[in-house]
Amino acid sequence: MFLVWLLAVPLAGAIAALIAPNRAAKGVAAITSIVALIGYAGLLFINRSSVNVPWIPQWGIRFHLVADGLSLFLLGLSVVLFVVAIVASNRDLGRPYYFWLLFLEFSVAGLFVAVDLFVFYVFWEVLLVPVFFLLTGWSGEKGKKAAMKWLIMNLAGSFFMLIGIVALAVIHHQDGAGFTFEISKLSGMAMAPGIGSWLFLAFLVAFAIKAPLWPLHGWMPDTYRESPAPLTALIAGVLSKAGIYGILRVMIPIFMPQFREYQTLLLIIATLGLLYGAFLALRQTDMKMVTSYGSLSHMSMMALGIFSLTRAGLLGTTYYMVAHGLMVGGLFLVLGLLEHRTGTRSLRDMAGLNHSAPRLAFYFLFFVLGVLGLPGLPGFAGEYMIIQGLITSHFLVFALIAGFVLVVAAWYMIRVFQAVMQGPAKSSAIRDLMTRHVVWLVPLAGLVILIGVWPAGITSHATPSLYHAMHFVGQGGGVRL
Repeated sequence: MFLVWLLAVPLAGAIAALIAPNRAAKGVAAITSIVALIGYAGLLFINRSSVNVPWIPQWGIRFHLVADGLSLFLLGLSVVLFVVAIVASNRDLGRPYYFWLLFLEFSVAGLFVAVDLFVFYVFWEVLLVPVFFLLTGWSGEKGKKAAMKWLIMNLAGSFFMLIGIVALAVIHHQDGAGFTFEISKLSGMAMAPGIGSWLFLAFLVAFAIKAPLWPLHGWMPDTYRESPAPLTALIAGVLSKAGIYGILRVMIPIFMPQFREYQTLLLIIATLGLLYGAFLALRQTDMKMVTSYGSLSHMSMMALGIFSLTRAGLLGTTYYMVAHGLMVGGLFLVLGLLEHRTGTRSLRDMAGLNHSAPRLAFYFLFFVLGVLGLPGLPGFAGEYMIIQGLITSHFLVFALIAGFVLVVAAWYMIRVFQAVMQGPAKSSAIRDLMTRHVVWLVPLAGLVILIGVWPAGITSHATPSLYHAMHFVGQGGGVRL
C-alpha cells in the first residue's frame, strides 16, 4: 500500500499543481510532498509490503517494487529533500515548475524501489525528462546548453545499459531458464568472460555518468553552475546517488567476477576522481562550484567503498549516500540563500557576512562541517567505514590517499566559509534568515545530527540486504553482517 502511495501521490500532485491557480501551485506541491513523506513514515514504521504483479508476461517482465534495507533510506532521503526543495522554492516560479518537480519525485521513487531491471530502466529514463525541462526553463543563461549536455550524456549511458539489460535476459533465456529481468534471478549468472566484461562495462558507464564519476562527469559543471539552488540540491543530493545505487543494486550481485578482475583498475580510477574533484574545488572562486567539485570528489569516495569489495566498504557507501545527500542538499540550499541576498557567488566579492546574518552563518558552518566530515556528524562515520574497507582489503595506499583527501576537503570547505562569512565586510549588510527559512533548515539539520550520532539506524537495516547482495563476495569484510 505505502509503496503505491509513494508513486501515486507525487504523480497525482503533479497533475493537481499543473491545473491549480498559478499562485496556489507551490502550496499544492508542498502539501503533496508532505503527504508523500507521511506515506514514507508508514512504509518505515508500519508496513514494508512489496508489489509484484505481471506486466509483460511473455517477456518475463514484472512490475516488482521492494523497499528493502538498500533502498529504504535512499527513498527517505528523496522524500525529505523534495519537501525541503519545494518549500525553499520561490512561489512565483509557476505551475510547470512544480509539476516537473513532483514528476521528478515520482520518477526517483520508482527507480529506488524497482527490482525488475526493465522497470528500473523505465524509471531511469523517465527521470531524464523533468530534469531537462527544469534546466531549460528555470536555470541560468547557459541553462539550455547544460540541459542538452545532461540529456545527451545520460541518454548515451542509458543506451549502453539497455544493451546490457537485453543481453542479460537473452543469456538467461539461452541457458534454458526463460526470459526474466528480475535482478535476484540474474544474480550469479554464468557468462562467457568476454561477454561478461563488455556487459560489465556497459552498466558501469551508465551508472558512472549518472553519479557522476570521473572521467564521465562532463555534464556536471554546467548543470550544477546553471541550475537553481533547489534543483542543484536535488541533483547533487538525490539523483547523483542513483548512479552509485545502481552499482550496488544491479552490478554487485550480477558482475562480481568482473569486479574482482578489474578491482585494482577501478580503485585507481576512483582515486584519480577523488583527487581531481578535491584539487579543482581548491582552485574555484565560485562558492557553488567549490561545493560542486567537492561533491564530485565525495562521489569517488563512495565508489572507493564499493570497489573495495568488502562489507565495510559497501555498508559505508550505503550509509554515506544518505548522509551526503542530506548534507550537500542543505549546503546548496544555503548557498542559494546567500546568492539571492548578495547577488553574487564570487568569493572575492564577499566577506564578513556573519556580522549581519548570524543565523545564516550558523547553518552555513553546520553543513560545511558536515560535508568535510567532522566527527559526530554523518560524513565522518561514512568515510571511516569506507577507509576501513580499503584497509581490510589490503589496499593501504588507496586508504592513505583517501585520508589525505579528507584533509584537502577540510581545507577547501573551511576556505569557503572564511571567505564568505569572516573578516572585514566588503559589502553592505544582508538580510538574515527569516522564520520561513528556519522552518525547513531546523528539521534538515536535525536529521543530519540524528544519523550522525546513530549510524546504526541506517546500517542495521542495510546489513541484511547487503548480505544478500554480497554472498558472492566471500568472507572478507571489516563489518560483521
